[in-house]
Amino acid sequence: MGAEASKGKPFSTPFGRVAIALAVAAALGSTGILGYNIYVATKPAPPPAPAPTAPPILAVTALGRLEPQGEVVQLSAGASSLQGSSRVVELRSVEGDKVKAGQIVAVLDNRDRLQAALEKAKQQVKVAQADLAKVQAGAKAGEIAAQRADIARLQAQLQGEINTQQATIARLQAQLEGETKAQQAKLDRLQAQLIGEKKAQQAKLDRLQAQLIGEKKAQQAKIARLKAQLQGERKTQESTIARLQAPLRNAQTEFERYQQLYSQGAIEASRFDTKRLDLETATERLKEAQSILIQTVATTEEQINEAIATRNQTIDTVQQEINETRATRNQTIGTLQEQIKEAIATRNQTISTLQEQIKEAAATRTKTVDTLRQQINSAQETLNQIAEIRPVDVQAANAEIANAQSAVKQAQADLELAYVRAPVAGQILKIHTRPGETIGSKGIAEVGQTDQMFVVAEVYESDIGKVRIGQPATITSETNAFAGELKGTVSQIGLQIGKKDILATDPAADVDSRVVEVKIRLDADANRIVTGLTNSKVVAKISLGKS
Repeated sequence: MGAEASKGKPFSTPFGRVAIALAVAAALGSTGILGYNIYVATKPAPPPAPAPTAPPILAVTALGRLEPQGEVVQLSAGASSLQGSSRVVELRSVEGDKVKAGQIVAVLDNRDRLQAALEKAKQQVKVAQADLAKVQAGAKAGEIAAQRADIARLQAQLQGEINTQQATIARLQAQLEGETKAQQAKLDRLQAQLIGEKKAQQAKLDRLQAQLIGEKKAQQAKIARLKAQLQGERKTQESTIARLQAPLRNAQTEFERYQQLYSQGAIEASRFDTKRLDLETATERLKEAQSILIQTVATTEEQINEAIATRNQTIDTVQQEINETRATRNQTIGTLQEQIKEAIATRNQTISTLQEQIKEAAATRTKTVDTLRQQINSAQETLNQIAEIRPVDVQAANAEIANAQSAVKQAQADLELAYVRAPVAGQILKIHTRPGETIGSKGIAEVGQTDQMFVVAEVYESDIGKVRIGQPATITSETNAFAGELKGTVSQIGLQIGKKDILATDPAADVDSRVVEVKIRLDADANRIVTGLTNSKVVAKISLGKS
């Protein structure tokens, strides 16, 4: 009954109550989680944490260099002076000297020449002024008298020239007549000489031809005689040889017989030697006769050849003389004929020349008379004008004076170029050209206004917007050229961006950086320290706090 009652009431048991408690707890947990999720999803996000702020930039640092006010001025000769190879003849300052504006620093070698040109120009002014005074004074009485005398002289000269030219014409006409006769006589002489030369040369040719015929006959007779002599000598020697051959044969036979007997021991050696000597003697006689025959034939044939050669040479010589005589005759005749032609041409030319000279003398007389008459008329006009003072002459003289004075100004300006002056007051920083040296590309010297020094700082393009005129700056030496810090103020900011010109000692530095030049005016105390340190490298620190 109780069990059944329990079965009808499940939450009445302890287990049931635990289960109910667990279910309630689970439900509450789910509800809490769901509520937390809803809370988280609807909760607003917290504000972001503030970013860290960079510290403010208080200064801009840049590399720079020291230079005097107005930069370094390079002194050199003017462009006109440098057209030649100008040299420095005198140097009036040394490095470190203070100079004033316009003070002479150097003198060029063209000073003396330009000084002389100036003096000459001044002298020309005096000459022009003297000419003006002469024009204004008018002609002198002596000049008028001299002009009248000149007219009288010209009139007398006119009459004299007329007489002289007339005499010249008469002389030329007489010379023409004489030359005509002389040239005709020369022609007659040459023609007679031509006839005589023809006869003389023909007679010489006839004599040489007769001599040629005689020489041929004489030489032919000599050759025939030598040939006959050769034939006789040959026969005589041949008979002598034939006569000597018989004893030689006998001696040969006896020698052979005695040789056999001697070999058999039938005779003595002396008898054998006698036969052998007889054979040798007969042989030598035959050889001698044969040699005489050969020598005689050779000698006679040589004489015949010489006679033939002599004949040919004689004939050639005489024939050559004949040819030369003919050539001489032709040449002589040709020469005389040429001389006759030349004489005729000379005669004609002489006559023509003299006739031309007569015409020229007549023309010269006319021209001289006309010229002298014109000179007389001109002298008369000069006499009429000589006492007159024309305004145009005075004006021309004044123009000459003005021209000469302009030349003086030009010479003075040219001379001034021989003196090289300091354009500004400053200090000589460097001498490039010494006395006696030619001016080079660097000029003569460098001048700077070192009384006021500046720092030219190269500020990076990224920093230039922070720099203002009037900002203070602190300067230190990068090369320890001076100790401590110098003070200055930004006085000028460049208007152009360029590449970095001053290189830092750091090898990793960017040499292609884009920079702007900023000028910093040094304070008076700092200025005295760096007066002699132009172009020294420095580090400039520009304070951005105030301007």
